[in-house]
Amino acid sequence: MSGITPTSGNETKICFLVSESNPELKFILLDKVPFVLGRTKLTGITDLKLSKSQVKFEADYSKNRVLVEQLGSNQSAVNNESMIKGEKRLLYHGDKVSLLFNSNYIFNLNFVPNAMFKSYGLESNKRLTNSPDQYIVAKKFRSNIAAKWETKDGTLLVYNSSNLVHKNKIAAFDMDGTIIVTQSGKVFPVDYKDWKISCPEVTKTLRMLSNDGYKIVIFTNQGGIGSKKVNENSFKEKVENIINVIKIPIQVFVATQGDIYRKPAPGMWNTFVSDYNGDLSVDMNSSFFCGDAAGRPDRIDSNSQQIKKDHSCCDRLFAINVGLKFYTPEEYFWKIPTEEFKLPSFNPIDVLSNIKYTDSNSKLLSSCKEMIIMVGSPGSGKSYFASNVLGCHDIKIFSRDKLGSWQKCVSEVKKFLSHFSCCVVIDNTNPDKESRKRFIDIAKSFNIPCRIFQMNVSKKHAIHNNKFREITDKKHQRISSIVINVYFSKFEEPSMEEGVDEIVKINFVPHFKDPKQEELYKMYLL
Repeated sequence: MSGITPTSGNETKICFLVSESNPELKFILLDKVPFVLGRTKLTGITDLKLSKSQVKFEADYSKNRVLVEQLGSNQSAVNNESMIKGEKRLLYHGDKVSLLFNSNYIFNLNFVPNAMFKSYGLESNKRLTNSPDQYIVAKKFRSNIAAKWETKDGTLLVYNSSNLVHKNKIAAFDMDGTIIVTQSGKVFPVDYKDWKISCPEVTKTLRMLSNDGYKIVIFTNQGGIGSKKVNENSFKEKVENIINVIKIPIQVFVATQGDIYRKPAPGMWNTFVSDYNGDLSVDMNSSFFCGDAAGRPDRIDSNSQQIKKDHSCCDRLFAINVGLKFYTPEEYFWKIPTEEFKLPSFNPIDVLSNIKYTDSNSKLLSSCKEMIIMVGSPGSGKSYFASNVLGCHDIKIFSRDKLGSWQKCVSEVKKFLSHFSCCVVIDNTNPDKESRKRFIDIAKSFNIPCRIFQMNVSKKHAIHNNKFREITDKKHQRISSIVINVYFSKFEEPSMEEGVDEIVKINFVPHFKDPKQEELYKMYLL
C-alpha cells in the first residue's frame, strides 16, 4: 500500500487506513471528521493493553495529511517511533500507525484517486457517505521519505533523516562538544573522520528520548564550510555517519555563515518551526536545548581535572533567544549540578530604555552658525543621528566616507563656510584629539562656535548594532568587528581643553521598521 503515489489533476480523492495484517480491513477517513480506533468490534482487536479509544485520526483533504492523536494510556507508534498519551503527529501518504508500540496492530495510510477505488475494493465500503473534495497533489511528504540534504538562502544546510517524524516535543542539541568530540583529542578535528560519540550516555539518551515522543534536532555552527576551510560534502558525510551510529531519525540544521542562522541568532530555530516541523506547534514547556558553549569559566571537574573555559556562550544565548530550557552536556547526560556561568555584560534590552537623544538640557541645534563634530564608532548610530535628526534642519553634513579622505573633507568644509552661513556637521568617527583638531581649528579660523556630539555607545553595543544591521539589511556594506575594535583602541575621551564650546553625550535611540525587528534587536546576537 505504501508504494502508491498520488497522481495530479482534477480527480476526486479518498483517504483510508488499511490493516497490514488483514488487508481486507479498511477504514475511510472523511474530510475533517474525527475517527477513533481501538479495542472494538471494528478492529477485531481484543488485547486489553489497547484502550477502546486508543488513537484518533482527522483527515485534512486540502493538505493531503492526517492529524493523529494518542488517546490511550499505553504507547502507540508512527513509523516505528513511539507516541505517548496526549501527543499529536502529522501523517502523510504511506505512513504507518501501530495502535500499540511494538505490536502487529499496524495500519497504513493512503490518499488515492477515485479512479483507483475499485482496485482497493472500496466501492462498496459503507463508511463512505459523501463525495470527496477535488484531488490536490501533496508537494512534499515530510515523513517516510528518503534521507536528503537541502539548502536554504544559500547558507543554511538542512538534513532530514529517512522516516523522520514530526513531533510537538523537541530535544535539541549542539553537535561538536555535545553529541561528538574529536577522536584525536584535539580542539578542532583533523579531518571529517576525526570524531566519536562524546560518551555512552549520549546514544542511550537520544534513543530513549526518541522512544518517549521527542523529535531529535541538531543545531550547529559550521563557519568553516562558509570560509571553505571545511569541505561541504565531507561534512555532510560526517553527519550521516554520526546518525547511522545513533540509529534514530534526526534532523540537522547547519549554519555556514555569520548571518541570521548562526547561533545565538534565532534563524535556525525559526526556520525549523516555520518550515521543517510539518506545521506542528512546538510544546515549549517540554522542549529543551543542550550545548557546551555555555559561558562557563575555567573550572575543575569531579576528577580534579582542569577544564578550560567555554569558547563562547552562544548555545546558552541561543536557548534564551528562542525561549527553550537550557542544559550543558554535563547537566543533561551526567546529571551533575548546574555549573557557574557568565552572561555577556551587554544586554540589548537595557538600551531600549533610551527615549531621548540627550539627558542634558543642551539644544541639539543652535540658531547661530556653528560646527558640530560627531564622535562615534561604526555601529554607534552616529550617521543615522546626523542624517535623520540634525539633517532635518538647515545644516550641511560632511562625511569622509563620501568624500574619500579627511584632506578632502577639510577642504570642502573650508570652502563651504567661506560662502554659506548655516551650521555644518562633521560626520566622521573622529576618535582622537588629532582628528578632531583639524576641524576645531577651522571653526576657530571662521570664529564660529564648535561643539562635540559624542555617541554614548560602548564597544559591545556598537558591535551588536553592527551585527543587527548586517543580518537585517543585506544592502548595507558589511563592517568587520575589527574596525570597531580599532576605533576604540585609538579612542581619546573628548575634553573641553581641546578648545570646544560644549560636549554633548548623545544616546542611542533605536528605530524599527516592524515589531519583528524590535524582537530580534532585543536578543543576544554576538
